[in-house]
Amino acid sequence: MDSWGYPNASRYVRKFQSRRSLLVWKIYGERLDGFSNDDHPSEKAPGSGKLFHKGEEIDLQKNKARADLDHLGAAMPAYGGKPITDEERRTITRWIDLGCPIDLDYDRQNPDKPGRGWMLDDQRPTLTLALPGPGANAEFSRVLIGMHDYGSGLNAESFRVTADFEIDGVAAGENLSNKFQTKSQGVWEWKLTKPLTDLKNGRLIVSVRDKQGNETKIERTFRVGK
Repeated sequence: MDSWGYPNASRYVRKFQSRRSLLVWKIYGERLDGFSNDDHPSEKAPGSGKLFHKGEEIDLQKNKARADLDHLGAAMPAYGGKPITDEERRTITRWIDLGCPIDLDYDRQNPDKPGRGWMLDDQRPTLTLALPGPGANAEFSRVLIGMHDYGSGLNAESFRVTADFEIDGVAAGENLSNKFQTKSQGVWEWKLTKPLTDLKNGRLIVSVRDKQGNETKIERTFRVGK
């Protein structure tokens, strides 16, 4: 056979399909894909290039796409006399169903340092602008923001808040992030010293990045008063 076929990574591992992996069959001691050995043609001897189906040899080229591997023998023997645990079996099946990832870019001496391989943080931070709300607001006395990043963590220096109007004596377009105080875990608040009671149309832009560089941004258009 010139290849194991997609999505086989090898004779023993079928990526994203642990139930069809020969390695998994051997550690569990049975086929787990719902088929029997006679359902598909297979080689009696690995690498022989001869396909058999239900005991009879069939044409290789015509049936190559139908071929699979048979489960033969019992489960794998205990390693060093110690049987494999259920959690160890599940670890192998999870690894296969995740695509058989390998940490090619992971600094074990600095585990908190984000990498670009399997450990890449590709999820943007969670960001919420609770106050002011979109559209009409009866008052505007504080800005309430929620932020969190599960992967590499928030980059605190990237936190930025701007308004297209003057607010508490700060000119439009200036970064307002230094006005915020931590209210609780993941929550930041800025209480205005001069609450606004009348604003026809205003816009706040809030953004933050995680330590991997992923950014989340919110643009909130709102008004205050009647």
